[in-house]
Amino acid sequence: MNLYNHQQTSSSSSNSSTRTQDSTIVDSDKSYLLPCPKRRRRRDSSSVVEDPQTMTLKIPSHRTCQRTIGRYSSHSTFFILSCLLVLFLPLISAAPPCVRFADYDSINQMFIDGGPGTKVYLCPNKLYRLSGTIVFTAADQEIATFGYPTGSERAILRVEGLKTSTAIQGDCRRCARVGIRSLIIDGNRKKLGRIINSDDATGLVVLGGNEGQSIKNCWIKNPRGFTGIHIREGDKLQCSGSVIDKNEIGPVGEEYDPDIDGEDPEISPLGRPLADGLSIACKDSFVRDNTFYDNTDASIVIYCSPGTLIHANHITARSLSSMAGILLVDQTPFDGDYSGVLIKQNIIDAASRSIRVGIGIGSTIWSDDTETILKGGTVINNGLKGRYMGFGIVAAGLENWKIKGNWDEATHQGKKSARCFDDPVNPDPMPFMFNEATVKDSEFQPGFQNHDFQYVVCIDGLYDKSNPPKHDLPPLPHDMDNQEAEKEAIPPKDIHKQRQKEEKAQKEQDQESILENSEQDQKLWMIFLNILNNKTKGKKEIGNLDPAISTHLEKLQRRIEHLENSQRTLLESAVNMRSSIQLWDQEMSAVGEWQYDILLDVRHKLDLHLNHPDTLHLENIELPQINSPRVVEDHSHPSIERDGLRDLSNKERLNTLNQNDSWGWWFKVLLIQGIVGFGCWGIRNWWKRRRIHSKIL
Repeated sequence: MNLYNHQQTSSSSSNSSTRTQDSTIVDSDKSYLLPCPKRRRRRDSSSVVEDPQTMTLKIPSHRTCQRTIGRYSSHSTFFILSCLLVLFLPLISAAPPCVRFADYDSINQMFIDGGPGTKVYLCPNKLYRLSGTIVFTAADQEIATFGYPTGSERAILRVEGLKTSTAIQGDCRRCARVGIRSLIIDGNRKKLGRIINSDDATGLVVLGGNEGQSIKNCWIKNPRGFTGIHIREGDKLQCSGSVIDKNEIGPVGEEYDPDIDGEDPEISPLGRPLADGLSIACKDSFVRDNTFYDNTDASIVIYCSPGTLIHANHITARSLSSMAGILLVDQTPFDGDYSGVLIKQNIIDAASRSIRVGIGIGSTIWSDDTETILKGGTVINNGLKGRYMGFGIVAAGLENWKIKGNWDEATHQGKKSARCFDDPVNPDPMPFMFNEATVKDSEFQPGFQNHDFQYVVCIDGLYDKSNPPKHDLPPLPHDMDNQEAEKEAIPPKDIHKQRQKEEKAQKEQDQESILENSEQDQKLWMIFLNILNNKTKGKKEIGNLDPAISTHLEKLQRRIEHLENSQRTLLESAVNMRSSIQLWDQEMSAVGEWQYDILLDVRHKLDLHLNHPDTLHLENIELPQINSPRVVEDHSHPSIERDGLRDLSNKERLNTLNQNDSWGWWFKVLLIQGIVGFGCWGIRNWWKRRRIHSKIL
């Protein structure tokens, strides 16, 4: 029976079979026929059956040519997977890497190398230990947690340097519009203690001296200096438009203890125990929707800051008492000008510890100064709560102020301490109090009582541990500070003792080093005397030498002296040249700063003219609502139009830069997609050719 000759068969049954040029294989159930290429295989008589009528081979269904279908399906699956990988490539390449390991010096180098607009992203849930201060160096720089989280996922910057009090600083002349976003900044006061020298006890975050700086969605806690956030006015009072928004600030400072700190907390031998939450001296600023808790000095201290809005902040005393909630008591640096300052809809809650003064307005609240007059300002619709409130709203030494619409639900109590003055005798705590004799042209709401007083923050709070507050404390945004911080916390006395031991050990070590150095000096003197004796002996021996040799030796000695004089002259010239180069560098840096300022002003004006030519006529334009602290109801001042135009120009410039960056990023992504797709296509063709070649063989 010849299986390879061309034959044709027919059958009356419903099933039929066809043949290829080489052979025909028929499925056992005869539902379909599949051509199969010829391959050398060992026949198994148990699985191959000969049909004499059709002259074909019948095999079971599991031996059909499913390998052909499998080959094509594997290629399709590979092609589909390649396409899916190419589609998901933008999601993989879109995530920029965050800085996983860094100290202050490496972050500072990133800002220096990157220049204006540099953004440093730290990794979520990552702890960064700082032995120094992170310093902004140019405009529009930013440090933030990648993804801008608002909870415990934020990166942690923790101070570890023994002499470091500032974690982030950005008050330079070029630091316009720098930003701090979504960070937990820990001054580590509980472990490292206070800064003893008051000149070095700066804020944990120091900004100011420029425009448009901001701190948003951060947690500031445990500063070692006098405040958590310090917004400086600048050398020429040029600070404006800072934004402090949606931050948690606390705990800050320690309670004053006379047994440890002495009679006056300002001159404590261990360093100042009290600390402010926010100290701001910046015009037209915006402090909104922040949570302050356990700020031992005052939560918000306003140094004049004309045009500033303090709105919708929540101040709470939970586990530490506070001197005050909001203070407006300083005359510097704007000569007592509080015009345009608006304190609105803030809540001050003495929930479980005392707050001695809710809102203090006037220098008399903080001292015995009854002559200073503070001008302007508005305090409206603020609330007082809690069982341990001292004085509510206290005012004295004011002119052209408006204090209305404030409400009180607090229990007012407190006792006089040894720090209070004998004359005048301050009254007992009450909701609203003012000194009418020192107030001019001002509006007060009903309920204010007239009293003569000075330094009302001298009272001590009353707290009954057997009768804790019955109402629940206001919840914190998160609570990840407590257990580890309490374990690492060291009492101030122990820190002071530890420092004394370290200083004593350092003194002993210095004395030992001095003794060792003195012994070495004695040995050197002995060696020097021996060398001199050898030289005198050598001169006597030279006198007995041949005259020609002695002449040569004298010439050689004179030559050596001449070389020494020349070397000394060259060293002096090098020192002079170095000092000249330093002076030149200073002059060039000053010229560069001057040129930068001029170019920045010109660029702002060009952007304003090109992008908003119709804004030159301010009386015919209605400015759009921008994310700016100046566009707020009841907060207008004469410079709002100019500042609004500056915001428009800056926003347009940043949008242009972001568009250019986005186009370049998409071009890179498309290029990578093309390369990967072309590679997948080439690999697929190579694989097909290889399979075909192997089949031919």
